[in-house]
Parts: sequence; C-alpha cells; structure tokens
Amino acid sequence: MSFLNKGALIGAISAALAVLSPTAALAEADITWRIQSNLSSEDPGYQILETHFLNRVEEMSGGRIEFQLQPVGALFPIAEGLDAVGAGLVEAATLVGGYYVGKLGPIAAIESGLPGAEHTPLERYNFFYGAGFIDLAREAYAPHNIHYLAPYLSASWDIMSNKPLRSAADFDGLKIRTFGIEAEWYKSMGAAPVFMGGGEIYTAMSTGVIDALRWGGPSVNLDRSFHEVAKYYVQPSPMPAPNNFIAINQAAWDTLPNDIKLMMETAAAAASFEYIARTEVANAAARKAMTEAGVEFTQIPADEWAEMETVVRGLWRAYAETDPGLAARGVEMMNNYLVSLGR
Repeated sequence: MSFLNKGALIGAISAALAVLSPTAALAEADITWRIQSNLSSEDPGYQILETHFLNRVEEMSGGRIEFQLQPVGALFPIAEGLDAVGAGLVEAATLVGGYYVGKLGPIAAIESGLPGAEHTPLERYNFFYGAGFIDLAREAYAPHNIHYLAPYLSASWDIMSNKPLRSAADFDGLKIRTFGIEAEWYKSMGAAPVFMGGGEIYTAMSTGVIDALRWGGPSVNLDRSFHEVAKYYVQPSPMPAPNNFIAINQAAWDTLPNDIKLMMETAAAAASFEYIARTEVANAAARKAMTEAGVEFTQIPADEWAEMETVVRGLWRAYAETDPGLAARGVEMMNNYLVSLGR
C-alpha cells in the first residue's frame, strides 16, 4: 500500500475518532488506569502509545478516564507482565506475546508474529482483523484474566551483527539475541540463541557475549546506538510484520462503559498505523545515517532466503502437531491466509 493510501486510511480512522469524541467539556476523571509499556520512554512506540492511544481516549471520553503511563520495568519486570496484568497490579500493559510461550504454549508465538509468514504490517493487520485472528488471540489470553484489546503493530524487527551474514551457513556458531520461534529457526542453522532484555544488548555486543542481535528496525536500532557495536545489517528482515499487544485486566475491562470500550478499540488501531507510518519515514534517514557511520547492509540472496523461509514455516507448522488446540487453529488460519495472498 502506498503512503498516500496509508495516509487516507489513517485519516479515516482519525475521522472516526472525531465522531466518537464528545462535545462536552472535560470533566474530572471517573476512572484512572495504570499502564506499563514494554518500551522505554524514548522509544517512538512508547510515545505514540501515549499521544495516539491514551491521550485520544482521554479526550474522546470527555475526561471520564485517564491513564498513568510508565516505561518498561517501572512497575514490574516485562517477563512478569502476563501475571501482573492478570492479577490487577496494573489495569493494562503493552506486552510481547513471544515472551509467554512457556505459559500459553505456541499460540503466543503465533500471536507475536511468524517469520516466513506475512511480508508487511498491513498484511499482519488484515490477518488480525480480516481473517479474524484477533478472536483466537482473545480466547488464548482469557484464561489468564486478560482481555486482548488489540495488536500493537510495528515496523520490522531486524538483525545486526559483528560479521556479515549472507547465507544460512553464516549462522553456524552465531550467538544471537532472540526469542520464540526465531530462536528455534536460528538454532536449526547452528546458531546459539540467547535471550536478554533490550537494556542489556549494547553491552553484550560490545563485550562479545553475543555476536548478533535481533531487535527493531533501522531507526530504533540507530536510536539505541547499535551501529556502534554491530557493523553489519542483515537483509531481508527475518520479522517484517511483528507486533506487541495491548493487554487489559479482564475485571477492569468489564467495568468500562461500552462507549469507552469502543473508543479504546478504535484508538488502538489508529495508534498502530501511526507507529508504522512514522517509523517507515524515520527508517529511510536511519539507513543513510548508519551507512555513513560505517554499517554495511548485507543481502541474503533471494533463492537462499526462500529456502530459509521454507525451513521456518516447517517449524511453526509443526505447532499444529504439538498443540492440537489453539496452536493448530492458529496454524490453519495462517495457512489459509497465506493461500489467500497467493503464497
């Protein structure tokens, strides 16, 4: 989809937000929610969550609800986010589904995004809202006392490394920061996956604890100064269409008036599109800046990449055998969706 069409879509969502907004003057909030992001306050994803989701819902509600946003780790460790939201320590949070495979099973990896599946964030959006995957995600999180509000879509999650990666063979022996289905994929090529929080990556790269990192897109990676410790940027992206998600404590959600629920659902979609659009623009400038700083963008050939994607599709399709319930339904849904895309 062109930037023009993306702009039209964002404009349409913004118009819907305006229609939902009340004309009455702002009143003192009747509801106050605490929400923790999975990102630091300097990250665009944090800032857009605040300006295009939380602030807009506050405005549309006429001030009936207000949010107290905190950065990652301020209220609880991100790895404990599922339990923190479910227990009501906070009313809401943005979480990374892939972190909770141990509690939810493979469905959490499918929800977080699959390598070898969608190629763009807009395809990912249509998988949730057009193909209906959002209903399956809500079913998966409901037993944990969590209402799955919406995916928080983002630009690609890419690999940077301290040596060029131009084939599957180059992953052999590579110590790479990653998690979830990606970890299984890289391990199948001989790599040694390592999981760590985002705040640990720079030091781990600079001291040789890891040889490569899988984090965000170019602008996010530049902002974190990863170009100082990783001089090779791997293309194509292994995760071109990932997402975090907005988790809400079920009891807190149940107490909301229906109109505020609708405001939150609408604003969440708008925030995703703003995040995607803004990072795409920022990524172009970031690529130039990293190239000038000595980063080399290396390319895995198309035929080699196709073989690598075939391998990872086999890995996540096997989820249907290990978990005949939610994961099997998720795999079937993804298979059918890819067929509809001609793949």
